[in-house]
Amino acid sequence: MWPLRIENSIFLQTIYGHYPDLSSVEITSATMGRDGPIMHLSFISTVLPYRPPAKWGAFNAVSFGLEFLAVESISLRKFESHGMSSIRMWDDAGKILLTCEGAVRLSLTSESMRVGSISGFLQTQPL
Repeated sequence: MWPLRIENSIFLQTIYGHYPDLSSVEITSATMGRDGPIMHLSFISTVLPYRPPAKWGAFNAVSFGLEFLAVESISLRKFESHGMSSIRMWDDAGKILLTCEGAVRLSLTSESMRVGSISGFLQTQPL
């Protein structure tokens, strides 16, 4: 599930036609920035879009970068270097809530979010 309050979801919706399932992703980084504060969350998914940009060429995985703005709370309880995780996000009382369970255990509350990046790439080792 994705929150309704994504600042720039047009590209995501255009290439997927919907919001992609995040129940099996590999988290590659979780970085905090004090300005805002902002949380940058990057992950890889093998859920492929049905209408990818031609410039992606051959690809079998998609890299996502999400930015959570005005983070109010965060808890990182586990971060393994390999393994799958499940991400859930939803709106609640004017806030965005995120939970991540699996190889990475993370939860956060923020005021808003935006898609920082989406790109296809050819992954030699399948997830």
